[in-house]
Amino acid sequence: MDNNEPSSQTRFIIAAALSLVVLVGWSYFFTPKKPDANTANANTAANTTTAQATPAPTATPTPQPQTAVATTPDTTPNKLIKITTPLYEVTLDSKGAVATSWILLKNKTPKEERPLYADGSKGDEKTPLQLISPEALGRTPREVPFRLSTDDADVNALVNDRNYEVSGVDGDVTLTDGQEKKIDFTLKDASGVEVTKTFVFRADNYLSDLQVKLTKNGQTVPNTKLLIGASIGDQAIVHHSFYHPESEAIAYAGDAVYRHPGASFTFDQSNQSSIAVPGNVEWAGVADAYFAMTAIPAKPMPGLEYKASKFEFAQPPFYDGIISFVTQNKKTSETRHLITAYVPIEADGSVTKIYTGTKDYFALKDYNSILTASVGREIDIIPMINFSNYSWIRPITSRIAIPIVYALNFFNGLTHNYGIAIIIFTFLFYMLLFPLRWSQSKSFKKASGNAPKMKEIQDKIKDLQKKGVPTDDPRMRQLQMDQLKMTKDALPIGGCLPMILQFPLLIAFYTAVTVSIDLRQASFLWLPDLSAADPFHILEFGFAISMILSMKFTPTAATVTPEQATQQKMMTYFMPVMMLWVMWSAPSGLLLYWFFGNIVSFGQQMVINRMNKPKDPGGMMVVDSVPANAKNVKPKLSTT
Repeated sequence: MDNNEPSSQTRFIIAAALSLVVLVGWSYFFTPKKPDANTANANTAANTTTAQATPAPTATPTPQPQTAVATTPDTTPNKLIKITTPLYEVTLDSKGAVATSWILLKNKTPKEERPLYADGSKGDEKTPLQLISPEALGRTPREVPFRLSTDDADVNALVNDRNYEVSGVDGDVTLTDGQEKKIDFTLKDASGVEVTKTFVFRADNYLSDLQVKLTKNGQTVPNTKLLIGASIGDQAIVHHSFYHPESEAIAYAGDAVYRHPGASFTFDQSNQSSIAVPGNVEWAGVADAYFAMTAIPAKPMPGLEYKASKFEFAQPPFYDGIISFVTQNKKTSETRHLITAYVPIEADGSVTKIYTGTKDYFALKDYNSILTASVGREIDIIPMINFSNYSWIRPITSRIAIPIVYALNFFNGLTHNYGIAIIIFTFLFYMLLFPLRWSQSKSFKKASGNAPKMKEIQDKIKDLQKKGVPTDDPRMRQLQMDQLKMTKDALPIGGCLPMILQFPLLIAFYTAVTVSIDLRQASFLWLPDLSAADPFHILEFGFAISMILSMKFTPTAATVTPEQATQQKMMTYFMPVMMLWVMWSAPSGLLLYWFFGNIVSFGQQMVINRMNKPKDPGGMMVVDSVPANAKNVKPKLSTT
């Protein structure tokens, strides 16, 4: 994947990896080492793997010149038809028989039903959740859903720009539970082109049907594609960020999940780009973090394409990170992208299923069985959820993140607040790690006690090496055996284990927070939205300070040189500052987990330190000076 900027998951994984490396490495290695270049090589390899998994951008085939054909004048009047259901509200335009508005009203899953509002909605200020881009709607031609594309430019202009005759409705439609409505759009032209689009909308789910029958001179037009997009998603997001991404291309084609954010397209001088996706298409569309529109063709077909354009979007001044916040340097625009899926379909009247709704895990799981039964083949749309942009880590994060989603949903059912649910989950998890933390402290305590003797042995080994003593010399072997005896029960892996266990959970928790729509607009204390950043950045600084406290009071291996002591002290403060930069504007739900986890760790360490505190021998008193009348005691000879 040719990213112009790192994805949110790339940024977070690197940050978490650095945290693990620093917290573990600097605590256990006695001798300062030079920076290892393997990390950079690993990142390069990961990017190379991703680039190989993602098809390279290819130029769009240039349509062959078409002979102009005579058409009839467009005398059919324009009509706007609004279809309102309990779940969504759609506006169809007879000009092109396309959707010009799609508002989601409610999130419905087997577990719950709750209203949906656009990003930034709070209190009494509720904004409808519009999925269709105003930028796409305002372009000429309009880049809106359900346009058609063929190899014939004249046919494309005809079927997308002309007014259709509408049958099946006399005006706006309101559906109640259990109802559905069929609407036909037909167009016949003197050139021999005939097209019928038949929509079926249902009141109780997000699935709608679209039948396209496109013929020319009585023959089905080949290579017909249905256009989904451009850039379906929450259009009220003020500005996008690493943790608030814009819409991306999503598909399941060639037996693999395909994702492509707008920033990863390669654009020409006119800011246009296209990518061909190999393999038969099971489903394809466009989605942002929480909402999607995808088409499921009647049968898998090759020929999926994505086309994109980029533009500068003017905005009110804003800080795009901690650096601009500190320097008070605000941005006034951001680069945005319009992405459209060109989904191959049969233009013979076959039914194409359209899913337009939330990417709620519990909802998608339920729709899998519905789609499988209606389409007649196994359909899995859960991969619409972005568990990771990287195929090699996706199976791991999804398998851990899904149980976390279940756990948070369970605790929320008990507390009716996702902030409290996160705190309970964090507390229970860290309590499970308490025995390991205890073992960690014992290992460090023993390692610290052995540090002076270990330093003495190391000096003796160096002296023997300088004298040219071989490694198989009995003296050298004896020193090595002494080293092994001293490291017994004080091996670094014992102390690493709690951190190693936290590392995958941290990534999975990040994934769960960023994909779970339940946390979207879920409030807690001063936080209006647990899926968005802390508006006052209190959690970011609290997280950094708690990290310093946790590192200062956590036992580390004893330092045997002044350089090591300086390095450990530097890392105690450098690491939190680095993480403050990385986690600036991170979802407050994730920061709440990490912040409270640091507090629990600090409390556990205080308990361990108190219980492991050495006691003075009974009957003895430690004094600052020897009394003047103290008597000298002659030592007795020992018989042991």
